[in-house]
Amino acid sequence: MNRRNAREIALCLIFDFGFNTEEKPEELLELYLEYFQVDENKDKDISEKIRNDAFISKVYFGVSEKLGELDEIISKHSANWKLERVSRVSLSILRLALYEMRYMDDIPTEVSINEAVELAKKYDHDDGYTFINGILGAAEKQMRDE
Repeated sequence: MNRRNAREIALCLIFDFGFNTEEKPEELLELYLEYFQVDENKDKDISEKIRNDAFISKVYFGVSEKLGELDEIISKHSANWKLERVSRVSLSILRLALYEMRYMDDIPTEVSINEAVELAKKYDHDDGYTFINGILGAAEKQMRDE
């Protein structure tokens, strides 16, 4: 599985976790994986590929662990926007990208931002990518200045 596909799957998991933050991330992952095992036309090994993908695991469990910190960064850089007003898709993309930027040294910041913008163009509302680019650009500048 390539990194872009893994990132999209991680986004789906993070999105789902955003609705169920009271649940254990491990249990939500298992529920998610059950859906891949029902359709006989799908790759039978996809659940195992997802379960064993190091990138997906690191990002999904990392975001669930650092959720408060990541949301604080988003709030700080989203002037005049309360976190509750940010679309769930945008919020999930921002959490994913910020986690990569802060905790995954093997991924250049520019790549994380670019991939987040591409995910927003694909999954978010029409202007979501500009909002995401602005938040991530401001966060990147702050991290560089620290």
